[in-house]
Amino acid sequence: MTFNIIGQSITNPNWNGSGTRLNWHDSVTMPQTPNGSMILAYWNLATQNNDGTLSLTSGGPPQFLDAPAMPLMPSTLVQNYQTNSLTLTNLSANKDTPIQVAAFGPGIPGQTPRKLTVGSSPLQLSFLQTAQGNAPPNYGQLVFTNNTNNLCIMAVIGGPNQSSGNNAYLFALNYPGPPNPPGYTSVTSGNTLTYQFYWTTSVYVANMSSSVSSSVAVSMISL
Repeated sequence: MTFNIIGQSITNPNWNGSGTRLNWHDSVTMPQTPNGSMILAYWNLATQNNDGTLSLTSGGPPQFLDAPAMPLMPSTLVQNYQTNSLTLTNLSANKDTPIQVAAFGPGIPGQTPRKLTVGSSPLQLSFLQTAQGNAPPNYGQLVFTNNTNNLCIMAVIGGPNQSSGNNAYLFALNYPGPPNPPGYTSVTSGNTLTYQFYWTTSVYVANMSSSVSSSVAVSMISL
C-alpha cells in the first residue's frame, strides 16, 4: 500500500498568493496569512473531464475542496485564517489534473496592490492583479468595465463584516450562466457593472478572472 503525505512536495514555501499551477501532489505554503478576509480562488486546468481535489491545511485538520472539471468560473473560498500558515496540495485522483490557485486579500505578506484613488482615471487591472485605496468619506461607487465578451470575475474586500464574519464580495461581468450564482453579490451579462457602498475602511479590489485576456477597468468615485 502506498501513502502520500499532504504537503510533502512544496513547490513554493513562501507563497504570497500569486497565481500558481499545482501539478499532481504539488503544494504551496503561505507562512503567514492576514488577519482578515482572504479569498482563495482555484481552477481545474485539466483538458479532459477530470474532477480535481485540493486540500487546504491551516491551524487544524485539512479541508478537502472539490475542483470541478472544465469550470465556467473559478471556485472560491472566503475565510479568515487569523495569521495561521496555509498549505494547499493538489490531491486529484488523475495525475493529469493541474489546479491553478491564487489568494487575494489586504495584508497578504509579499503582495503589493496598485494604488486605487477616488476620482482618478480608470485603473486597468489585468489577470490576477490587485488594487487598494481609501474609501471616500461619504457614499462611494465602484465601476467595473471590460471591452470584450470574456467572463470577468472581480473581488472586493472592505467595509464591516457581514453575518458570515467576512467582508468580501464577488462580481461577474459577461456572465452567461444561470441567475444568482451562489456566493456572488451581483452578476451581469453585460460588460459594465457598478456597486454602491458606504464604508470607512480601505477598499481592496482583485481581478480573479480565469482568462488571462480578461482585463477590467476599475474606477472608484464619490457620490
